[in-house]
Amino acid sequence: MFGFGRKKKTDDWVDLKTQPVPEGHHLLEVDDLKMFFHTQDGVVKAVNGVSYTLDRGETLGVVGESGSGKSVTSLTIMGLIDMPPGKIEGGDVLYRGRSLIKMTEEEMEHIRGNDIAMIFQDPMTSLNPVYTIGRQLSEA
Repeated sequence: MFGFGRKKKTDDWVDLKTQPVPEGHHLLEVDDLKMFFHTQDGVVKAVNGVSYTLDRGETLGVVGESGSGKSVTSLTIMGLIDMPPGKIEGGDVLYRGRSLIKMTEEEMEHIRGNDIAMIFQDPMTSLNPVYTIGRQLSEA
């Protein structure tokens, strides 16, 4: 099962895009997020204390070495990590003042792709700086 282990359905979801950001909140708040994977070989601390805020009109670039937790952070925010083996060990993610971690799967389905989206990385489809863009596009 994907997500935070949500099962409960709700008929009273609210389209958060139509709601103002509550006073004192940011559009997106990631607060001390911790995502650990529990494996046979032990605990892997894939995301350990990530915090940032994002407001309307802002762009955030997340950079880091391969394996540093960039994708796992985004997948955790979107509720797309299998649990288990993943487990949110701490922190919270607030979107427009509401906790994404506490939302039902149905509520998250309304947010994913509509309010929050992720462009998945695929190294086989990235552009090679050695060749011109025209050459690479013509190959496709």
